[in-house]
Amino acid sequence: MKRLRNILLPLCAVLLLSSCAEEVNKKGNNTPPPVISEGLSNVAILHDSPKIGTVTFKVSEHIQGSSYVWNIEGVNLSNNQGRQITADFLASGTYLVTLNVDGIEYKGNIIIPNTEPSYEIDMGQNHTIISDKAQKRLFVYGDNSKGQLCIEKSITSLKEPRILKSYTSEITSVASGNNHTLFTDNAYIYGCGDNSFGQLGLGSTDAVDNAVTISSIPQISNIHRIFVSSGGDMSMAGIEFLEAGAPKISIYNWGYDDTKENKIQSSVNLLTTSNSRDEVLFATGSNFSIIRATSSYNVFSIGINDKWQLGRIQGAGTGYDAAPVNPDTHLDGNKTDMAAGFVFTPYGEEKLEGDYSDRSYYQNNYFAKLASGDDFVVSIKKETKDESSWTKQDKYAVYVWGNNENNQLGFINKDGNTTVRRGTALFNAIENTSMATDPNSVTPIQKEMVEVAAGRATGYAISNDGILYGWGDESKSQLTNNKQANQTNNMVYEIAKPNGVTKGYKKVWAGGDRVIALAGDNNLYTWGDNKNGILGTNNSADTVDTPEKLFFSLAPAE
Repeated sequence: MKRLRNILLPLCAVLLLSSCAEEVNKKGNNTPPPVISEGLSNVAILHDSPKIGTVTFKVSEHIQGSSYVWNIEGVNLSNNQGRQITADFLASGTYLVTLNVDGIEYKGNIIIPNTEPSYEIDMGQNHTIISDKAQKRLFVYGDNSKGQLCIEKSITSLKEPRILKSYTSEITSVASGNNHTLFTDNAYIYGCGDNSFGQLGLGSTDAVDNAVTISSIPQISNIHRIFVSSGGDMSMAGIEFLEAGAPKISIYNWGYDDTKENKIQSSVNLLTTSNSRDEVLFATGSNFSIIRATSSYNVFSIGINDKWQLGRIQGAGTGYDAAPVNPDTHLDGNKTDMAAGFVFTPYGEEKLEGDYSDRSYYQNNYFAKLASGDDFVVSIKKETKDESSWTKQDKYAVYVWGNNENNQLGFINKDGNTTVRRGTALFNAIENTSMATDPNSVTPIQKEMVEVAAGRATGYAISNDGILYGWGDESKSQLTNNKQANQTNNMVYEIAKPNGVTKGYKKVWAGGDRVIALAGDNNLYTWGDNKNGILGTNNSADTVDTPEKLFFSLAPAE
């Protein structure tokens, strides 16, 4: 019991401090900081994805003993002894899990949601942040040398996902840059970690190793949703709010700015305020960002463009009526642009009629998904056969652009080029032929796609039949050891499902040289680069070439 007291007393102290902060806020003073480090003290109980059905529990690696006895309140266990057990949950609800290790008792609550698991995940250079939205818990793991896990830097790393905070509301959006982290509970934006370029938006360049409120963002009433995104040393946010009953969105950026002499932008900058649309999308790579947030069907880009990751030339495309400028005819236009402009992406072979006949490869780009690697983009765009009915089509194709030095765009460039300057179809949901105007003469794979992800130099997509595709660099086993080349494009691989899983993949995330995927059994699996245990599975290998299941900590019971 002494160890249990050691866990609970610090927790109570943290909760007490949080209560005081909330009381201060009620009096109109400071914004309350989030409660942190709830689950970091000697957590013993780990579990896989909480769900109605079978959940696996196991003992954390740092807890050792000769006797392990489990009890789950309200659940009959067929096996209640050993370092790992399984439990069948027949109904949603909150369950108390108790583990006794050689007379020392550990407790924690698991929330079994009444819906499928829902995650928001982002992966930085060597750290990961996961919001388990159903459990209203935020998990962090990986490198903490810059305080990017929002915990004191004396804890240099975490080798399994630990609870940073249990919230009374969902963490709706999370973001990981090189060495900094952002997240939001739809009331405030919080940040921590490296701040060398002002990427925490605090008006300074001082690093922070606990979660702080980014107070420099203007207070907006009637907030509907907040979105955060980060990559490299750049940060982005979108705050959606209601104005006279209509949805509006303000988009902000801060952090690395290549146009400034010292590259530092420590104050929050308002890019635009515009009419908003459903399913706001942000994808930020290494100091550039691709955004679909406004009521326009186009996406716009901002930041570094040395590898054509913006998909446009500098200064081009600032509105629907702007004259399109094809990057293929302006080879010297790949310069940094901190003023957002629309991505140049063909949406089909057809020409618009009338005054817009020259804009058919520029406008009406309905993007459903966006993902940014270090210097390339993978996107899903609604495909079309003719302009008159394009909004009614339900077929989605993968378009890619940017750097292709490691074949991270999934094909070999024509004439030995190492970049693609505008969107090019890799997967085509309508017909299995290359577009006549495609300068790279790519033959797209005929598949309808539903999810995409991008790591440092590797791309991923999931089709509507649950197949996970991957292409590009695999120096860290990012494509696993169990894959086969696609018949249409042998540079794209079909990645096998985890052992024992019969259903296909549902979602995929990537960052650095590692991957997380939600498989058909509703569990998260990870593989790839594992230096210093950054995959969070307590595997000591430098790389992991087969999908390993992720296990999460349980917070001490209050």
